[in-house]
Amino acid sequence: MLRVNRILAPLVLIILVHVLILYKLMFFPYPELFVYPYLTNHGLKPYMEILDQHFPGLMFLPVNFDNLGMNNEFIARVWLVSIVAVTHLLIFWVSRYIFKSSKKALLVNILYLIWQPFFEGWALWIDSFLPLFLLPAFYLTYRLSIEKNIRYSLALLLGVVLGVGIVFKQILIPLSALVGLYLLITKKDLKLISYFTLGFLPAPLFMLYYFYLLGVLKDFWYWTTIYNLTTFAEYGRKAPFFTGVVRVSFVLIFAGLLAFIKDKKLIQVLAIYILGSLIAIYARFDFVHFQPALPFILMATVLGFSTIWKKQKTKLALAGYIIVTIWWLVIFYKGHLSNRVLFFGEDIKSVVEIIKNNTDEGDRIFIFGTVPHLYQMTKTLPAGNIFVFPFPWFLRVSEDRILEGIKKDAPEIIVADRTVEIEGQKITDFASKIDKYILENYQVFDNVGSTQIMRKISHSKKSFSH
Repeated sequence: MLRVNRILAPLVLIILVHVLILYKLMFFPYPELFVYPYLTNHGLKPYMEILDQHFPGLMFLPVNFDNLGMNNEFIARVWLVSIVAVTHLLIFWVSRYIFKSSKKALLVNILYLIWQPFFEGWALWIDSFLPLFLLPAFYLTYRLSIEKNIRYSLALLLGVVLGVGIVFKQILIPLSALVGLYLLITKKDLKLISYFTLGFLPAPLFMLYYFYLLGVLKDFWYWTTIYNLTTFAEYGRKAPFFTGVVRVSFVLIFAGLLAFIKDKKLIQVLAIYILGSLIAIYARFDFVHFQPALPFILMATVLGFSTIWKKQKTKLALAGYIIVTIWWLVIFYKGHLSNRVLFFGEDIKSVVEIIKNNTDEGDRIFIFGTVPHLYQMTKTLPAGNIFVFPFPWFLRVSEDRILEGIKKDAPEIIVADRTVEIEGQKITDFASKIDKYILENYQVFDNVGSTQIMRKISHSKKSFSH
């Protein structure tokens, strides 16, 4: 019992410190996690009427964030800290298995405490959930690689974990393919691959069947595949920026210490999960997309340092690692310690009150430029039953449909922020048709900062109030 307490007490302390830090940092719950489930639960069809290129996860399926209760920023932060706490437990469990050492497993957890907030760990996005699938999948893959007597039940379970993970984000498809190929090459057992496939297929097939029943399978294919490989690939990518590359490279480069490890199978499996998890950061270079790979990079770092610890150069490298880490963390916390919640500030809440005062629940309105989860916050619906985020790469292919919806429903209220710029492009330029129609047919009756609340120029049946 004493030995267990000596292990659990430090781990619990690490988790509690991490939770406290996340409550003291600014918070960014992505609006998609609120508006997509809300619209889905109010009858809009994913991909046909809610235009988006992500796999459904808990956004577009019958069980989603909205009906699971994550419908405000306070509950969203509870989700984030819960995910991080479970990830810590999984990191400890997996690390202890590969290191055969609780102290080294705790060290990986300490590094996760250090780096997770730094790499946009204060944001809640799909990538935040992926370690919950990837860490068990890594454990199962490694066990299958080292055990002489093949346990087909492990292959089946591995397939299930990765299959469910893919429903959350399609970037796990190439990683799953790499895992399957690795097992085929190393084990040369078709029965093993059959069990892996048998576990893998049900979740994606259920997802596809559900969208077939909804009549949106063609739309799903377009947005998640064709659109991603064409319009988004050309216009939606976010190029790496110098300081970001430096930060990612600094943490990633220490995973190269794996080269000194004698356990070749562990090197191979870690390399597969590091490289496979990094695919997300290629499309859009945001730190939050680095989160799925982070636990494996930190395992590799501890593994590498512990393997060549006695060498003088290793101690110098470790000293440099610590100095740079402290320097960056000081800068990071100076800029991020805040009670601010992005897209849920007082200005947004003032806009919500004005909309509520001038609409009834379920009314059709239109949000132009400002935060799109205003629909969810005000219990309203988008004009024309068509919703898309106001990004240039989306509106290139959907502006006409959005405009048709506005004309069709002629909403009494439009909420617009015409000052918005997305990656250097003004919304009045990349959505010029919509902007022109709004200016010709609506007038401002109230505003909060740069956000204008507008009504139809024609006589309205409603009485508008501030």
